[in-house]
Amino acid sequence: MIEVLSKSIFHLQTDNTSYIIRILETGHAEHIYYGKRLRDAAAAVPALGEKRYARPGMGTYTDRNFTTLVLDDAKLEFSSEGRGDYRTPFIAISAGNDGERTLDLKYAGSNVSKGIKEIKSRPLPQAKDPYNEAETLDLVFIDSERHIELTLTYTVFPSTDAIIRRAAVKNTSEEQVTIRALASAQLDFRETGMKAITLSGTWGREFEKNETPLSTGTFVSESRRLGSSAEANPGFMLLKRDGSCYALNLIYSGPHRMSASVTEHGMTHIVWGINPDMFSWVLKSGESFEGPEAVMTFSENGPEEAGDRIKHFITSSILRSSWKDRMRPVMLDTWEVLRFGTTENRIEELAKGALSMGCEGVLINDGWFGARSNDRTSLGDWHVNTQKIPSGLTELADSIHRKGLLFGLWFEPEAISSRSMLCKGHPEWIIGRSCETNAEGRHEELLDITRYDVQDWIVSTIVRLAELVRLDYLRWDMNRHYSDLYTLTGIRDYGMYAHEYASALYKILSEIGRRCPEMYIETSASGGSRFDLGMLSVSGSITPSCLSDPIERARMIANASLMYPQSVIGTIVAPSPNAATRRIVDRETRFNIAAFGVLSYSMDPSSFSRSEMKAFREQTEFYKGFRLLLETGRFRVVENGNRLIWTVSNEDRSTILMLYLQKRIRPNTTAERLIVPDANESYDYRVFSRSHMVPERESYAYPEESECYEIPGDALRWGGISMVEQLSGIGHHEGMRMLGDYSSRLYIIRRIEK
Repeated sequence: MIEVLSKSIFHLQTDNTSYIIRILETGHAEHIYYGKRLRDAAAAVPALGEKRYARPGMGTYTDRNFTTLVLDDAKLEFSSEGRGDYRTPFIAISAGNDGERTLDLKYAGSNVSKGIKEIKSRPLPQAKDPYNEAETLDLVFIDSERHIELTLTYTVFPSTDAIIRRAAVKNTSEEQVTIRALASAQLDFRETGMKAITLSGTWGREFEKNETPLSTGTFVSESRRLGSSAEANPGFMLLKRDGSCYALNLIYSGPHRMSASVTEHGMTHIVWGINPDMFSWVLKSGESFEGPEAVMTFSENGPEEAGDRIKHFITSSILRSSWKDRMRPVMLDTWEVLRFGTTENRIEELAKGALSMGCEGVLINDGWFGARSNDRTSLGDWHVNTQKIPSGLTELADSIHRKGLLFGLWFEPEAISSRSMLCKGHPEWIIGRSCETNAEGRHEELLDITRYDVQDWIVSTIVRLAELVRLDYLRWDMNRHYSDLYTLTGIRDYGMYAHEYASALYKILSEIGRRCPEMYIETSASGGSRFDLGMLSVSGSITPSCLSDPIERARMIANASLMYPQSVIGTIVAPSPNAATRRIVDRETRFNIAAFGVLSYSMDPSSFSRSEMKAFREQTEFYKGFRLLLETGRFRVVENGNRLIWTVSNEDRSTILMLYLQKRIRPNTTAERLIVPDANESYDYRVFSRSHMVPERESYAYPEESECYEIPGDALRWGGISMVEQLSGIGHHEGMRMLGDYSSRLYIIRRIEK
């Protein structure tokens, strides 16, 4: 709901939060408040607003009639260059023949409307309004001398406690102007001592959690690549000293930046949006540019509740495929088993085994197309390799469908191999000068998907194949970032390219989704290089990493769950020892970790013993039985040290699953206690361990255990269960827990119905 309290005061309110803007007499937009919902915003504004009887020493005032207003020391809705605001700018423009940078944007009017306001200038994804409750506020600011118009758009989603921001610039002058920076959102706080919680990393080490105290100076979290997120995820949190928290994100898959500055006057200044170092946009007379949307949520109760609110918003307003409200399928991925050695016989064997395991589909990964036998050839030649699959893809797909399984294929549509038929036929489609001179990544080049003919070719190629084989599952991958920007068709300025690329990517995936509405689309970019809300607008889930090591994946799942729901986090059970880390992890622990997300397997069922097949079948049956809870329940990281403890619970807390993961054996340990903070105090619970099945060859070291407890909910929440001791070097007694390095248990906690 948006309240216009006066001609100059606007109150944006969700069910639990308030956001207040005041237009100053000078025409600048002052940020008054963002936090817990106020019961009487109109009465609070006079006290909350800053008084300005004096200006800071050496302060530059922008208006000679209001000499105490110094923009550099004001809480603003946006900052710009040239009028005394020296902080990181929200907007930066070069105008006129001399490239003038000064902007003097003053308030020119507002408009409140029902629903959302569509982005028109580019095919950018944006939040949807599933509950028909959204309201939108537009604030317009004009520089009358330079003829630049800035529109700030705020959309309020009351029931999910989300406020969406974006900005648009229009050139109303007769001359060409260049946008050098345009953020999506800005937050100014008259306080210090805040912490930024960010998710950073690199290939194989995605989603490393960082808590950075913000002190005088500037902290930057950014992506400078074509992808958005392995190095620095667009999602981040701001934690205040009082424990309240903002969960913030960006609906964008290109290079982005979050800048957090603490000024000399004790103000914290946050700006986030498109990375200005990777961006410039040329506007001719009369043209406009609209930036991507930023997401803002808040909770006075800390990161957990703030994270819950943004995750609720994602599932309701970002996800939009036909699978949005459906349980994700359990797929068998051929990669860890076959690599490039795909053959028809082996796929048939894996499909038969997948059916016996209880999987619901088979994803044929890399190696099925062109002359592909390694990563040096055939990207772009998306026709079946008949030497490997002599019956053809249609017959293979029919065979898999007859087994009652979904049929999936891996593609890397944005890439091209220099050794490919496509490269020989269309060398002009490659970004850069040529395959011979370009810098190369993973033995591949990138297609210039900003070209309409390339877009049409990708869409028609995938849709034609999808219709031919009745493709149920598409994995869209991307394994390198762009480098050589020499020849770019139709691009006025190289700084426009990254944004044009992201817009083209959304256009392509949206069109494929529109033409194949029942097909499940999973996106990946060398794993987690594009794990963001933009991709979730056009896909059902995202692979967080190429690394399948379960212990590293456990860290990634836990940290990704700060900002993203379990229903979009792809997980996998892979062979042990792990191909990348050589770490040995028992079968049940690999499953116990992977169960907390969108489960898949990359195993060879044809090699299983009878007892192993039985164990894997029991895993998939267990997962399906609890899939709704595991994908949509309330996820919590209870403890994260040598013991990793997770819980996921349903809405009324009548069913809770708990993961107990021990990373290392510690000698001479005694009693341990498990506390379940999400337990309902008024219930009585039964707590028992999922059967811990182990390979026969390991049974001497890990005998089957049985634990079961009945306990009142208040005792479980505040006192916890004193667990049976585990073997720790001081002798074995029957009934003890037997956990090794990287070993786990999965506990089922259910309400006892009276």
